[in-house]
Parts: sequence; structure tokens; C-alpha cells
Amino acid sequence: MLGHGGFFLIDLMRRTSTLGLLRQLEIIQFESPAAIQQRQKQSQMNYFDALRSSIPLYAGYHSFEQLPVIDKSFANQHREGLMNSNYNGKRVRKKTGGSTGEPFVYFTGALSQSYLWAGILLSWRVTGYRLGEPVAFLAGSSLFSSGFKEMVYYKLMNISLFSAFDLSQARMRGYADAMASGGFRLLYGYASAIYQLAQYILASPKRPRFNLRGVVCTAEMLTPTMREIIETAFGAPCLNQYGCNDGGVSAYECERKQGLHLITTRSYPEVLESGKLISTDLSNQTFFLPRYDTGDLVVMDDNPCPCGRGFPLIREVIGRNDDLVSDQEGNTVHFMFFAYMFREDSRISAFQVLYDERRLVINLHCYKTENEWSSYLKRTREALKFEHIDFLENHSFVLPASGKHRFVMRVDDVDVALAHCGA
Repeated sequence: MLGHGGFFLIDLMRRTSTLGLLRQLEIIQFESPAAIQQRQKQSQMNYFDALRSSIPLYAGYHSFEQLPVIDKSFANQHREGLMNSNYNGKRVRKKTGGSTGEPFVYFTGALSQSYLWAGILLSWRVTGYRLGEPVAFLAGSSLFSSGFKEMVYYKLMNISLFSAFDLSQARMRGYADAMASGGFRLLYGYASAIYQLAQYILASPKRPRFNLRGVVCTAEMLTPTMREIIETAFGAPCLNQYGCNDGGVSAYECERKQGLHLITTRSYPEVLESGKLISTDLSNQTFFLPRYDTGDLVVMDDNPCPCGRGFPLIREVIGRNDDLVSDQEGNTVHFMFFAYMFREDSRISAFQVLYDERRLVINLHCYKTENEWSSYLKRTREALKFEHIDFLENHSFVLPASGKHRFVMRVDDVDVALAHCGA
């Protein structure tokens, strides 16, 4: 086992400072909220000064509060204007857009890259994970890359990759056996993929035994039902981790499971009345994205966590601002309309809503088939006006290119989308 040595080598190769930053965060997280706010305030002032002096677009603003909220479209249109020509360090090209459908290219530097991995490792450390212990990644392209350099990094971190695509019965059997026999101490990945594997394990006549310290889910919503199933299947605590790297957002759940601790030494978050999360990555002075619309909806918690950590708490990540269903008459509901409708129904393990201009299909994954859904159909028809509203049971979910589970998807043709995923 390389232990700290593997991470030290990665820092040398990438010219980052992940290890040192992780040590700092492990101390800073237990500082008082006032002390952490003071750190953030100083970073915010430094960021604003650099923004005004480096980016002509923002030279005329006299306070951070005056800055307009920007989004991916604005950043795509002003990419050259947001680039810091005074920055002489290494630039790392990033690309997002798998969830929203709008491709977005941006850049970060060594400090942002260090924060990205330090935040992930901090979430793992809550489980008792020790640097260098074997980790299983169950995810897709938005979480891990397959380039040569990345594969070297994963090897040095003792990470094994398991693709979240095509989770057939045979593949899940192989994954479960490999994770049980491989001595893995942590499982990290998409919440929906880990949940699907957990369901398979619990349904297996001979369940493998795992030696995990914990399971950390990311990239998707983790519901209480999903957490319970995952913990039962793997025999380890299941924690949540949330990030939006373009906005500098990194948050992790502690052992109390009462919310996500938001690392505010990296970001300056703002939550609008609508619940929309606006964030500024204070660590990224390579490519400025001040007051950036993350597209996520969150609920903050004004109360401190009893664990003693001083970072502010996100009580709940509700979902994305674009997880909406809209009909031709202009009626719109958020996916939480369906989540709340189904959350107390023990027959339902997961769901997805697909819709096009004329038809809406609610695909329910159920423990038993041939259920009665008339009450849910009535409530849906009261909220939305489609020519056809149908319920399906246990059809394969439609996945975007990233492999993440989307609770709501607008498609050109529902029938074609279902046919392509094997429905």
C-alpha cells in the first residue's frame, strides 16, 4: 500500500497541494463559524480585488454585492473575457454539461484542483478511511476519466473503477464479488448505481460479505430509502457528498447525517429566495466565475451541527433548477412533486419521469408488479395537462451520456427514448 506516498506523488505530478490542504481542512472544519467566516471574508476581498484588476468586464464594479449573477451561457459567450491573462500557473481545462445538456468549458488552477480532491477526501475521512486504502468507484464519465494520466493517478490512490453503465444482472454479480473479495474499504460513486447494486445484493440468495468502512454517494440525490437499502446491503454507514466544481462547491455529510457541511474557505455561497444556489469559487483566479448560478436548489440550515464542525450546513439539496416538467399550457412542476407523492409508498424503490410535447410517462421501479396507480394518475392530471399520461413498471431508466440518473427528462419522443433503453 502506497498510503500517503501515492498522494504525495500525485501532488508532485500535478503541481497541486491536496495533502497539505486536506490537513488544513481537517483542522479548520472544527473552528468556530465566526473564525471560518473571517477566513472566507479575507478570501472574498482578495478575489474581488483580483477580479477588478484582471478582468475589464468587472473593472467598473465597486463592491462584490454589485456583481450580476452569471450562468453557463454568459460564461460561454465571454470565455476569453473571463480568462485571467495575469495568471502564470498551470491551467486545467474542464468540461461540464452532462446533466443540463448545455456543454460548458472552463478552466481551473492548482489551488482549485487541490480543493476539489481535498474536499472529496475529507468526505471519505468521515467514514474512518485512511489514505491509500483500496477504494471502489462505481460511476460514469462525470466522476472519473479514462485517460492515461488519470489511470496512473487512480493507481497511485489505490482506486479501482467500476462502470455504472449497463448494470446487468451478470455485471452486478461480478461487481459484488469483486468488491467483497478485493478488500475494499470504501465505496464511492453515483447514488443510483450504488442503490441498484445494493438492491441486487439484497435479492441474491447468497449475499457476499464486505469489509467497507463506509459508502459515500455523490452526483445524485440520496433518499432516505436509498440510504437504508445501501447500509443494509453493504453493512456500513452511507454518507452523502455534494459538489459543483465550476462553482467551487464542495460539501460533505458527517457522522450525524443532519446535513452537508459546505466548505466555505473555498466558496462564497448565496441562496436566493427561490432556493437557487449561487456560488463563487474563491480559489479559482484562473478563470473567473463570480456569482455563478450552479443550477441547483438547496435549503440551508441556520442551526449548527452537533458534531462541532463550523462549516455552514446545507439541510437538503432539492435538485436541479431544470428538473422541471412543463406542459403546453404553461403548467410547471418540479420533480419534487413526484418525489413527495411517492416517498411514503413502500411499493416504489425508484422512479423517472419522461415527457415530450404530447405524452408523459412515469416509470416506477417496484418490488411487485401490476399495481394500482389511479390515485397518482388523478393527482398528476390535476397538475399537468398532457394528451397522454401513463404509468410503467420496472422498465429500464433512460440515462444521459454522463450515466447519472435523472428523475425528470425532456425528450424528443418518449417512445423512441424508451425503445433505445430496452423498454
